Amino acid sequence: ISENYKLKKPLVIYNNFSNSLKEIIVNHKNSIIINENSELNLINYIDNSSKENFMINTIENIKIKKNSSLTSILINNSKCNGYFYKYVKYDLEKNSNLENYLFSSGLKFNKLDIEIDLSEEYSKSSVFSALNLKNSEHQEIKTRINHNAPHCHSYQKVKNVLSNKSKGIYQGKIFVKNIAQKTDAYQLSKALILEDAAEFDAKPELEIYADDVKCSHGSTSGSIDLDSIHYLKSRGIPEKEAFQMLIKGFLSEVLEKLPEGKLKNFLIEKLERQINGY
Repeated sequence: ISENYKLKKPLVIYNNFSNSLKEIIVNHKNSIIINENSELNLINYIDNSSKENFMINTIENIKIKKNSSLTSILINNSKCNGYFYKYVKYDLEKNSNLENYLFSSGLKFNKLDIEIDLSEEYSKSSVFSALNLKNSEHQEIKTRINHNAPHCHSYQKVKNVLSNKSKGIYQGKIFVKNIAQKTDAYQLSKALILEDAAEFDAKPELEIYADDVKCSHGSTSGSIDLDSIHYLKSRGIPEKEAFQMLIKGFLSEVLEKLPEGKLKNFLIEKLERQINGY
């Protein structure tokens, strides 16, 4: 992306895996550089027709230069038996901003490995995830946020809804270098476990070598509030719809920081389709 350039519409990287894909590994690599004073909304959109076993192995390197911003959105649009692994490395220069949104309709196995270097002062990063998992789906998110400079900010909010025999994993690490004074870092993961066979594993980590910082992390998991379900049913709302309403309210919180507009409406629609199971 050239200097001083703002894309008027999102740039979509469309990944389609055909029904002929079977017992094969696909490897690919992306490299993106956003030059100074530029802005990009990037959508990685994954759709597939294959019902067979296959593996997708992806690596991405993304450089966000001074005074630039990136909103990166990953959408797995359809369920499949594929195994997906992705490692993405971000490098942020002075006064740059990254917002990362992760959505998935459910894959047999999906692992996202995200590393973010806040390399210069006043850079900011956010990671938001909303996953609704069913059957025997396995979704894993691993993050490492490296605060390598002073006055940087990071924010992470990961939400999972799990039913049947699904499994969600979140391992998030905040690393603060000794020179990274005035760091502000926040990390939170929450899970709604709808059935006894579902599982959520969380491992929040802090590694701090500076003394003038504000860092927090936490993780909670529990079942849905049955009193709220009873209240909605007493107002004439069917039980299935009541569950969907509460799940939508739980997951849609990750979109609260997005400005109102077509992009936010598009993501709300995708989230609703994910919750409704299609």
